[in-house]
Amino acid sequence: MTARKPRLFYLDFIRTVALVSILIIHFNATVTGYFTLPSHLFGSTLPFGIYLGDFGSSLFFIVSGAALCYTSPEPFSVPAFYKKRARAVYPMFWLAWALCFTVRFTTVPGAFAGAKGATLLLTALGLDHFAVAAGWVHTDFACVGEWFLGSILFLYLVFPLLLWLCRRGRAARWGGFAAACVLGVAVHLAGWDARLVAIHLPEFFFGMLFVSLARRAQAAALGVSLAGLAALWGLGGGAADSKILCALFSAAVFAALALVSPLLRRGPFERLCALLGKYSYAVFLCHHVLIQRLVRGFDLSLLTRRDTVLLFFAYLVATAAVSAFLFWLDARVRAGAAALWRGAPR
Repeated sequence: MTARKPRLFYLDFIRTVALVSILIIHFNATVTGYFTLPSHLFGSTLPFGIYLGDFGSSLFFIVSGAALCYTSPEPFSVPAFYKKRARAVYPMFWLAWALCFTVRFTTVPGAFAGAKGATLLLTALGLDHFAVAAGWVHTDFACVGEWFLGSILFLYLVFPLLLWLCRRGRAARWGGFAAACVLGVAVHLAGWDARLVAIHLPEFFFGMLFVSLARRAQAAALGVSLAGLAALWGLGGGAADSKILCALFSAAVFAALALVSPLLRRGPFERLCALLGKYSYAVFLCHHVLIQRLVRGFDLSLLTRRDTVLLFFAYLVATAAVSAFLFWLDARVRAGAAALWRGAPR
């Protein structure tokens, strides 16, 4: 039996940073009417003009690659991997969707009037928000989650190949990473993927490689990321592609946070990051729909700074409560389904 590897604090820590970034940007986007009104609490851009939402998403892709590479057993079974990923993603997604759909369908008549019944298949596959963002459909049954759930599902498909390259040796590892960078950038610039997946391939692979490096090599990865960021900014400045800039910036931030994380590893903070990491998927599923519902009674143009702060507090409380409930309900439903399938014990 394979021994379970110890948790890496820096992955929980960086996942927390990504989660906070996503929570903030969706709150800020909603209370400013998608940036048509002034913000009273948070900004939406980082250095180099990088959008905070892109940064949070990129960190999630890097963390996902690192976590999967770190926890994947050896020998590696492709069918077992896909089965485990499906069990991790779909049951909670379907449960959250069913609850949200029931509320929206019954309280907002006509909310899904423009959605074709066939697009329910996209929801069943977790590709609904991705399909809308990619322009496959204009109206869907999307309720919970974000576009990047679809992107990470595509990356899961190629993960076995990337892991094989990681474990084949230095030449295969770095040659594969170079190929992933060239392919990702080329497809992204061509726009064949609606700029939703390809640029995240090198980010995902970067996380896989980083977690397998010694600390000195991780410091070198930070230096290379910063050099690439400086070179791209120097050549293109504000005209440089924002998603490529974000990928380099996020890789540098990921490496920097990983390297400084030992200084922050204290009992309460470490446990907080682990807790947020545990509930991060439930938060990801429900937070956006919650803030959209919470602002319905407000005239956003009259929202004061004080009320914005209070609304943000209410948003965090509601998100924590609903996420905890969803996590608990998911466990109960799984246990009940298993009992029905195998036969309830007498």
